[in-house]
Amino acid sequence: MNIREIQSKKFDICSKTLTLTVTVLAMGLLFSISTAMEKGVLITDYNVYAQSEQEQAQRGVDDNSSYPVIIKLDSVSFAPLTDSEINQLKVDITYQTNDPKLVNTIMAGVMKVYTTEGTLVKTSSIPSGYVLGQAGPMQFATSFEDQSIKDVKAEIVMTDTSHTEKISNTLDVETTLTK
Repeated sequence: MNIREIQSKKFDICSKTLTLTVTVLAMGLLFSISTAMEKGVLITDYNVYAQSEQEQAQRGVDDNSSYPVIIKLDSVSFAPLTDSEINQLKVDITYQTNDPKLVNTIMAGVMKVYTTEGTLVKTSSIPSGYVLGQAGPMQFATSFEDQSIKDVKAEIVMTDTSHTEKISNTLDVETTLTK
């Protein structure tokens, strides 16, 4: 055997090993991508569509079927904190996830509080998000030192973690301070 034959066989073995390695890596990558797509990890489309206020009003509060998550009011209270000059607005809601791809993903929520005249007083959000389940309770709360605020309106909505995409219906709440 001469040197060229030995080098040729050595190259042939390296080439086969490289081909096998690339094939195994490509199959693993395809399997990982298909598993991620099946679980919805790579999908960020929540089918959220912009609607005019008139379209929303025509649709009504009860038709929430187009939202991946539906929220409903459980209770609301606006009262002074114990032994304090601070008033707290607390809103308890229940959510139901309609899109199974969203279960076990991190979502957020926002509560905007307005005076009865429509002036935005405060915005509260869930800072680090939460893991969305199939259904469950959530609580939004915020406090006010301004004792002149007696009546408030709040809008609560669930969003993606960047607070840019709405994933639920908007829940409108009005309440009066109780002593």
